[in-house]
Amino acid sequence: MAVEAMELGLVFWAEKHAEAHLKELKGFGLRACQLGVPPAMDCSAFAEEWKAAIASEGVFVSVAVCSYAGEDYANLEQVHKTVGFTAPGYAAQRIARTREVSAFAAKLGLTALSCHIGFIPEDKTSPVYTELLAIARELTDACATNGQDFVLETGQESAATLLSFLSDVARPNIKVNFDPANMILYGSGDPLQALEMLQAHVLSVHCKDGRSPKAAGELGQEVALGEGEVDFPGFLALLKNLNYPGLLTIEREEPDAVQRKADIELGVKRLIQWKQALA
Repeated sequence: MAVEAMELGLVFWAEKHAEAHLKELKGFGLRACQLGVPPAMDCSAFAEEWKAAIASEGVFVSVAVCSYAGEDYANLEQVHKTVGFTAPGYAAQRIARTREVSAFAAKLGLTALSCHIGFIPEDKTSPVYTELLAIARELTDACATNGQDFVLETGQESAATLLSFLSDVARPNIKVNFDPANMILYGSGDPLQALEMLQAHVLSVHCKDGRSPKAAGELGQEVALGEGEVDFPGFLALLKNLNYPGLLTIEREEPDAVQRKADIELGVKRLIQWKQALA
């Protein structure tokens, strides 16, 4: 299925039957998405259901998003301790899970797999950096055997650190999912400047908004699109100038289902308006 450059999409976690999720997606007036794969999902058991639903509903899935048991985004300290492959004691389990999700995504015909790899240290002599480099190469190569890009989500380190890491991984199929709000939530730099630095590696983007941390060591607050500090008109204009061919994938991690639905509807409305203003 062909989609347009900068077409709107939605990322969601597969916590219901596939058909229910995809009908909900179409209820927002969307036909494209990123498929979040929760840690408890039995990939082998649900692959055929998802493959059939995607075909019958006529939607485009750009990326499978991998998350891991034990991850906690409650605050900055917990993110450091629990997220990605830098969390002590989790690496082997999460490498195995990533391979499972890559195989699941391949059955669905998906050509990209994304995740949060964890905080990449600035110090290249750090043992954590060396270990993370080896893991990234292993997973990038594993994805390559399934015809996929391995996609790292931005935000937990500066664009300069990530750019250097990508160069050190030295694999053609390692890419970036650029999330402008994460740059703000983690206090890791200006989103537009970061996008310019990383542009050659950006495969996909999230449209998410946020506000800066109130104090050092804290995590910022995610909010509805247009209610935070991301300059979305500027962000979309830069993507257009860079000839970005991918989706504008809305992400809203709001626990209240009613509020989440309202925020997604607002995001769709505002993104359409911002896009029209570019014409």
